[in-house]
Amino acid sequence: MAGDGRFNEPFMRGCYVVFHKQLGDLLLLEPALSRLAAHHGSPVRLLTRGGHEALVSLMSDVEIHSGPAFRPARHLYCFDPVNKSATRALFAPALHKTCILPNKEESSWFHRLIFHPVIVPELRDEYIAEYFWQNTPVPAAGPFHLPRLNRPPDSWAVPGLKAGGFILINPTSGWRRKSWVGSHWAETVRHLRSRSNLPILMTSASADWQLSQCAEIDKLTGGIVRSLSNGTTLRNFLWLCANAALVVTVDGAAAHFATALGTPSLALFGPTHISTWHRATAINAAIQAPMGNDGKRRMRDLPVEPVLASLDRLLG
Repeated sequence: MAGDGRFNEPFMRGCYVVFHKQLGDLLLLEPALSRLAAHHGSPVRLLTRGGHEALVSLMSDVEIHSGPAFRPARHLYCFDPVNKSATRALFAPALHKTCILPNKEESSWFHRLIFHPVIVPELRDEYIAEYFWQNTPVPAAGPFHLPRLNRPPDSWAVPGLKAGGFILINPTSGWRRKSWVGSHWAETVRHLRSRSNLPILMTSASADWQLSQCAEIDKLTGGIVRSLSNGTTLRNFLWLCANAALVVTVDGAAAHFATALGTPSLALFGPTHISTWHRATAINAAIQAPMGNDGKRRMRDLPVEPVLASLDRLLG
């Protein structure tokens, strides 16, 4: 700081952003981060989970900042209601602190003490990536673009695999209620095998229920699938999503990664709002379970036939 208490101008380029939600949520923030970088200059210094480093490294003009923030900046933006985010924002050396949230019920009393302003116009049926971009309070350098990532380096590859030489299925996400029926996955795998001679790989995270579902699919398909469940790093996973010929996945990070990396994909939705979490492209499709008599959507109610029909359209 200067002797009169003002921040030194050379330290003002860029801004801080605070965000501590999951990987897929973070990727959907990329258009807003790009907008901030264009206005404030790069880099956008992202205060987030250290485990997100591989993902952040593929974002242009963004650098991860996992420790305490000491370098002064004029502006800080927070895009989630997580207590840790509010705490890190409180102690970050920024003159102006702004919070942008999707829903009013997420705003707590302490947000009004830390942030000025708190922007909550309410997310309805909008695509959340566009919602955050639209409500980022700086001038836009151009129109909204879908979240995008730079391609992972070859050093992140799973040994023995070649780009475009496999199909990737990802049957689990962080929420068990997003999981599809194992027998339906098995039928989907057999259909993919009938349409393509490419190896079919399967990934998942390492929770017991996730590994159990992958084991069930492996057993039901009789060894057609090569399971990489619990055997890949985030860097491997990003490389797989970037280099697959096709990604078939439940709603989650794999769907967002595939779209951002230009990989053809089909995302399966159950209870979450498809309009909020997916924006279709010519090569990135999604299908949702029908609504039950109680007004709720459940993955177990998603029949296999429309999924296979969607895959046929993607496979040509």
